[in-house]
Amino acid sequence: MNTVKILNYIIDIFLIGYSLYFLLFVFLGLFNKKNKDSNDPKTKFAIIIPAHNEEKVISKLLTNLQSLDYPKNLYDIFVIADNCHDNTAQIAHSYNVNVLKRINHYKKGKGYVLKFALERIGFIGGNSKYEAAVVFDADNLVELNFLKVMNNRILKGEKIIQAYVDAKNPADNWVTATFAMMFWINDRFNLLSRYNVGLSSVLMGTGMCISADTLKKIGWNTSTLTEDLEYSIQALSNGIKTAFARETKIYDEKPLSFRASCRQRLRWGRGQLSVTFKYVPELLYQGFKQKSLAMIDGGFRLFQQPFIMFYSIMTILRLTLPGIFYSPFFSILLENMKIFGLFLPFIPFLLPSSVYLLDKLSFKSFKYVIFFPIFMYSWAIILYWALLTINEKSWLPTSHSRNLSKQSLLEEAKA
Repeated sequence: MNTVKILNYIIDIFLIGYSLYFLLFVFLGLFNKKNKDSNDPKTKFAIIIPAHNEEKVISKLLTNLQSLDYPKNLYDIFVIADNCHDNTAQIAHSYNVNVLKRINHYKKGKGYVLKFALERIGFIGGNSKYEAAVVFDADNLVELNFLKVMNNRILKGEKIIQAYVDAKNPADNWVTATFAMMFWINDRFNLLSRYNVGLSSVLMGTGMCISADTLKKIGWNTSTLTEDLEYSIQALSNGIKTAFARETKIYDEKPLSFRASCRQRLRWGRGQLSVTFKYVPELLYQGFKQKSLAMIDGGFRLFQQPFIMFYSIMTILRLTLPGIFYSPFFSILLENMKIFGLFLPFIPFLLPSSVYLLDKLSFKSFKYVIFFPIFMYSWAIILYWALLTINEKSWLPTSHSRNLSKQSLLEEAKA
């Protein structure tokens, strides 16, 4: 057997093996691990809201947060007015919440804002009066039981918790719908599936809760464009897993245009690839050394973006240069296209369709599922562009405009 054939067999083993690894977590996500813990409110929370020119949306979030089903003396709200040149700070002041102004035109990005806030509130380098920090984006809406759930989880001993991330505007158009589908799939088949078997989920940037002792131990020293993912991996390297709270939700505004979605995903792509290159070798080494399945899985999971890139390029090469990039598995697929062709077109729709049924989501946005393959396949192009521009660290914030209240969100869902 020549070297080229051996290499092609190795490529097949990798592609099939990682695909089966992904399918394993799809299967594990079919189940819902329920948490029925109920404790008296004891945990004191600092709610942190990074806000850069968010005057259009922040009022509804503040109204929402002041109505949470949790004792008012056990949580305080901090709006971080970051390089604002609108009325964000003034609006926040009108709600009698804490407003911390930050002006720094060189260190831009959510990671820097959170470090600033955590230091000012005393979680890092001080003695904070709070037992945990909660982070929301300014455009979010929050389930009223959010702090109750986080209190239960903190008292249970969990240190980092990510809530279910839902969408404020999934039915606006095909972009918001497919973007929401991506998050729903991630909630169930990435975060929940891992939490079900005691592995580590990851933070999603909003709707996240971190205990004070974890912040004291690890601090906040992120340097990539995906500070949430990076912090989860840093914590995992220190033996601290990220839990997933399915029993509460936050609602996030999805981009209205395909261009805006690409710009946001490009930033995520750069950050995720940076985290992969920076942390995977050491994480896998420590995972095998410590016999930690959570660390090993954390390392393998970070290969997801490189896998998408590699899979897409190998598909193109095997279609255009079958003599060089020969694959027995791929050849069988092509030779039996009359059989496989009957169900292959439906494969891209299985996960979004499943998540609508499993999570009992409103089918108002389901009509856009036909565009889901376009949205997902565009990821490969975005990731290649992210790789070519990986050293670009500029932060491009996403503009928000859907100033929905919690009540209007419920009314839209019922409509």
